[in-house]
Amino acid sequence: MAHNSLNYTRCAVIVHGKSEYSLVRYIYTNLHLPVKLIAKDKGKSSIQINGLKSMLSKKPFKSLKEMATEYGIEYDKKSKSLKNFKLFIIMDTDDCDEGTKSKYISGELFKGHPLEDYIVPIFNNSNLEDVMIKAGIMVKRIEDSQKGTYYSKIFPINTNPMSADTLNQVSMFANKLKGIKETNMLCFIEYCFDQISELT
Repeated sequence: MAHNSLNYTRCAVIVHGKSEYSLVRYIYTNLHLPVKLIAKDKGKSSIQINGLKSMLSKKPFKSLKEMATEYGIEYDKKSKSLKNFKLFIIMDTDDCDEGTKSKYISGELFKGHPLEDYIVPIFNNSNLEDVMIKAGIMVKRIEDSQKGTYYSKIFPINTNPMSADTLNQVSMFANKLKGIKETNMLCFIEYCFDQISELT
């Protein structure tokens, strides 16, 4: 299939669970970006930091060529590298030990992996809910059984064309995360905004 650079996938995101799944969908539907969302059963089952190495040792993650084919990423045959691409991994840090957590955050966990140069670990300390409460996006904790419904309310999917309003919504969300040391989620959102300016 012939691609022009506008159709290539610039970003894939592996998410921990339901809430991260809703958050990423909210961002890419509002910004109209070609993002590949990777989750277990749409986030109903969780992916944890401890399981990442095993997951990344399987197809399509174990080779750049397979990744490019599977997710429609631009592949440079000469340099055998992916172009204009990042693989974000958004994880809670409360389900692994301190050593594994710091290896995840520093990226050491992915050393030697073919995707090492493309992986951007995003952390939420201890979890996304803590971060959302600290940022004033959520007012209180909610039960697991209600998370799906609750998150789809605070992170609504946008099926309409992109507008100043939808861009503004995501900007306001990003502003609330500024200065919150318990997460580096802004890296992901800023990358998405950078892609829009390039693609428009």
